[in-house]
Amino acid sequence: MPVFKFRSVEGFDEHRGDLWCKAPDDKWFRRIASLWSRSARLNPRRFPPGVRKYRSMKESQADRERWLQKHVDALRRERSDPLG
Repeated sequence: MPVFKFRSVEGFDEHRGDLWCKAPDDKWFRRIASLWSRSARLNPRRFPPGVRKYRSMKESQADRERWLQKHVDALRRERSDPLG
């Protein structure tokens, strides 16, 4: 796949189609599955179990931000401790 340099965002549209795999085969799907598996091992997401109801989108987003911050804090603790 060629590498393109852009001076501005406007030039991106010309090459947008080059980024997509137009005829995926089994090898392509295995590579994607491998990438997702590796990503899950490197950065496992920890979501609380269950279903939640919110009164507004703002409340939902605030809850998501709290859980995301907990996730980031846990990763920082794990990765900063050399013993593990």
